[in-house]
Amino acid sequence: MSKNVFITKLLLPALIIIILSGLLSGAIISAKAEDEKLYDVMFSIPTGENGIHYEGGGAIDSLTWGPAAFTISNDGSFWIADTAGNRLLHYSLKGDFLEEIDLEELIVGATDLVVNNDVILVLDQSSLPPKVLRLTVKGDLLGSYDLPKGLYLEDGLTGISLGEQGELLVERGFGERVTQLLNEKGNLIDKIETNGYFRNSILYSANTNGLASANPKHGTINIGSETIEIDTTNDLGGIHILGFGVNEDFYVILEELALNPAIQVDQTIRHYDKKGYLLGISRMPLDEQYTYVAQNLAIGPDGNIYALATRPDHVDILRLNFFQKLSPILRNPSVEANSYAIQGEESIALACVTRATMINIASGYKNNSKDLNSTNINGACTGRLKPRYLTNPGTYSSVSYDWGGFESVSQFNAYMTSNYQAGDINTTNEYCDRGVDCSGFASRVWQLTQHYSSCALETVSTSYNSPSYLLMGDILNKCGVHTVVFYVTSGGNVIDYEATTLNQYDRVVYLTSAWSRFGGYSPRYYNNVCQ
Repeated sequence: MSKNVFITKLLLPALIIIILSGLLSGAIISAKAEDEKLYDVMFSIPTGENGIHYEGGGAIDSLTWGPAAFTISNDGSFWIADTAGNRLLHYSLKGDFLEEIDLEELIVGATDLVVNNDVILVLDQSSLPPKVLRLTVKGDLLGSYDLPKGLYLEDGLTGISLGEQGELLVERGFGERVTQLLNEKGNLIDKIETNGYFRNSILYSANTNGLASANPKHGTINIGSETIEIDTTNDLGGIHILGFGVNEDFYVILEELALNPAIQVDQTIRHYDKKGYLLGISRMPLDEQYTYVAQNLAIGPDGNIYALATRPDHVDILRLNFFQKLSPILRNPSVEANSYAIQGEESIALACVTRATMINIASGYKNNSKDLNSTNINGACTGRLKPRYLTNPGTYSSVSYDWGGFESVSQFNAYMTSNYQAGDINTTNEYCDRGVDCSGFASRVWQLTQHYSSCALETVSTSYNSPSYLLMGDILNKCGVHTVVFYVTSGGNVIDYEATTLNQYDRVVYLTSAWSRFGGYSPRYYNNVCQ
């Protein structure tokens, strides 16, 4: 998440020192958030052929998604990973379109990018294995690097960033673990692992106690041997280092959680000086987002924080404003308001299902290995749209995404042996393709005897009163949109199994996400889970 690679207990410098310190980065700190806008719109980009692409939507359980990341180059211009369009878009500080780089023949899905002078580094988490491309700013390929084992999607891969000298850092858990892969010249090196980011030989890291801890509202920011204690009003979902400013200052992303009745996330950015004094707070307007953007924030060379905000018919580039304090926006209703569920009886197994069984089924999908021939991948199948990770005949892991699909692992493999087609990312049902979609996958994990849609899954499950109660085999569910099978939280992140077209994964994946991805989702457990 770092691109240059909390409510908090404030340290006690004089107020005027705080204000003057904030001016060092070029950001003016306002006294009251109520008196100012949370952000200024720098410019907008339309959707469509000459702008940003979205995919999904228009059918039940069809997740809408779009750009996955954006960053800012040294000259202050903006680069956007138009993931659904398989290209990079470049805009000036004023919003003038500068260029487009087509990635169609180079990549499956661009999920993060960083720009260092005249070199672009692009992460492709969707390919097997994941890889990093090194390009010129005109799109010429300088190198392609398959990530080694230990840096795969199932290992918590979430992004890339740059070190102090321009070296490539690969992030797991949004910076919980960081691995240097390339030096500043683009040469591969032996992996160097750290639990955070170095700046002037000082290690910066951030940690939460965890939602299941005795104090889920507490976390820490570590600056070398110094510690900043963080205490929040609501459950602390995660803390991540965003990056560093030009005056040895740094920025931290904090996510607080509430349930009302679905999950609400308040994502704020905290600005600290090099000694850990809080200079200001800003807020990302997540409730206005049309689609989730994993890498939605970047630090400009002017010291401002910019955000990529998605809208139904365009995207906005925002400059976030900082304040001395922000008013709370999360509201927790009474427990009674969330403690009920409509329980169905049809298709519920007679015997309860253990959580271990649920995860064994889920991991069986992700770990499946099957030889796919040219007919499986490119055979005639009218109306089918091939999953994008499938290229040439060979052995592929996982089970392909197929909207409306309900195949078990053994059924999928048998159909492939019988020359059916692997998956379909269109929202139509064809006789010739096989796979599983998000709710079909969850239905299998819960051992239901038929395909339940994401809305129907709510009739055989109960909503928790807090996301902190989630256990492996539960689901995070958004009726009519998407469902994922929860596994565990780690370092303030959610780890799940899901069948998804997000970022062109187009298969069952084991994915690490920030809590901000699950705003509007309901945490639920299967009514027939073994207690």
